Amino acid sequence: IGGLATCSTALAPTLANALVKGSAPPPKASRGEKRTCKTIDECEEVGRQRAAAAFDAQNDQPFFTTKDGVRWRDVREGSGGEVGRGDGVLLKYRVMRLGKRATDNLSGEASPVFSLGYGEDDDTEKDVLQAVVGAKQLIPALDSALVGMRKGGSRRLFVVPEKGWKKINASCSAATNGASNAGDASAGGLDVLGQAVVPLAEIVDNDACIEDVLLPQPRNFGAKRRLARRFDEGLLVEVEVVDLRKGG
Repeated sequence: IGGLATCSTALAPTLANALVKGSAPPPKASRGEKRTCKTIDECEEVGRQRAAAAFDAQNDQPFFTTKDGVRWRDVREGSGGEVGRGDGVLLKYRVMRLGKRATDNLSGEASPVFSLGYGEDDDTEKDVLQAVVGAKQLIPALDSALVGMRKGGSRRLFVVPEKGWKKINASCSAATNGASNAGDASAGGLDVLGQAVVPLAEIVDNDACIEDVLLPQPRNFGAKRRLARRFDEGLLVEVEVVDLRKGG
């Protein structure tokens, strides 16, 4: 796998689950595929039932941190090859905003911002993101957290703005809002329990501050608007390694 592309094709230790809220259009069924829901309301109800079941199965488990300071927890441990820098990957993902019931920035409620590969955001379940790990194609948090995953595995990571979709430049430096680049939430730091505190988003110049090149990126107008409102917050990303090619 080489280069950047979004294409179509046929993610270590413990479980983590989030209750995902929000509206999504009915999934698009390709020729020969049978839809499980016909209207937005039906699809929302199916999603709520699935998310509630996942949330009920949640248990408090320790999280892990990459050497770059990215907090993560596995949802499902894969059984295939292990991802390393320089490897090509095909990914599905969800980018979500943390909700009120989020307990450690990796569990609890979350509402969707944008996604790919789940038929939830003007996409299909066959859509994947193609990229090379460590090639500066992905946002820093994802680039770091993918290392060590296995094919077929799913991982949840907490993305602080400066390791996600907030640019670091003269207008939007980490120092501008007191943020640290060592894994703390923007202007939030850690609370007494060592958990990242997510502050309210600040009003900034989106054009100057939002990262619009590094992947993943929203693919439609509505998703772009949601990210433009939330890029300066800590976000939850769930990523699945669909396929892997060693050495790119």
